[in-house]
Amino acid sequence: MAFKKILVVRKMSALEYYYNGNHKSEVINESHKSHNESLRRIEEILKKAGTQVDIVTRKELSEELLRGYDAVISAGGDGTVIAVAAYNLDIIQLNLRTDSRSAGALCQKDVEKALELFLSGKYKIEEWQRQDVYLDGKFAGRASNETCVGERLRFDKLAKYNLMFLDAESGLTKQETQSGSGIVIVTGTGSSAWPAAFKTYSRSNPYFEFRTLLPYSGIIGQGKAGYVRIDYKGHEGKFSIDTKEFDLPRDSRLEIKLSKNPLRVITPN
Repeated sequence: MAFKKILVVRKMSALEYYYNGNHKSEVINESHKSHNESLRRIEEILKKAGTQVDIVTRKELSEELLRGYDAVISAGGDGTVIAVAAYNLDIIQLNLRTDSRSAGALCQKDVEKALELFLSGKYKIEEWQRQDVYLDGKFAGRASNETCVGERLRFDKLAKYNLMFLDAESGLTKQETQSGSGIVIVTGTGSSAWPAAFKTYSRSNPYFEFRTLLPYSGIIGQGKAGYVRIDYKGHEGKFSIDTKEFDLPRDSRLEIKLSKNPLRVITPN
C-alpha cells in the first residue's frame, strides 16, 4: 500500500518542554539532539518515498486532524504513543522510539529498520484492545492503558461505590458494594505498566483486568471483565482515562466497555 499522507506526532524533548532549550545536563542535551536527529531521518525517509509528511506536537492533535491521513507515526516514547492513541479512532499507527530516555515498551526502537519494513509493506497490523468510557451514558474518552477511579484519586480518601461487572471467565454478572482507595481497570497494554498488581497479558485479549486499591470493605479484589460499571455513591470523586483526569460527580455512573475501535498498530511481519 502506498501512503500519500502521513502525520508524524513528535514528542517535545525534556530540554524543550521543561527547560526552554537551556540546561547544563549532558544527558538531557544529548537526548534532545538524538531525538531531533531521529525526527530528521523520519522526515527524510518518508519524503524520499514520495509521501507527504506533516509534523505536529501532541498539543495540536484532534480526531478531525487525524482523519485526513493514511497513517500516523508516534515519534517519542510510550507517553507519546498513548497521547496519539487518545485521538486516533481507526487509522494505522506506527510507534517509534526517538527518545533514548524512554523505556519504549510500546515502540519499535530501530527507527530506520521499522520505516523500511513499513514502507515496503512488510508489516502486520495488531489490534490492541481499548476501553470506551462513559459517564452517565455520555462518551468520556478512550483508554489505551487504564481507567482509574477514586475519591479525588487520593489514597487517603475513602471511595464508596457499587461495582458491577460481566465476568469474562464465567460469563456471569457479579456485583457488590465496595469501599477503599479506589479501583484500577487495565487493558492488556496497560497490564505491563502495573507489574506489582497485574501479570502482563495480551494486548489483543477481549477483556480487562481490574484490582481494588487498599480495600476497606468488599471481597471482590480483582477480576477479568468485558464490561465494568461503577455507581459512585454520595461523594465527589475523580476518574482518569490514561493521563487525563475528570470529575466524577456525586451519585454518577461510570461504564467501561470494550472499545468499538481497537488501536491498529503496525508491527514487523
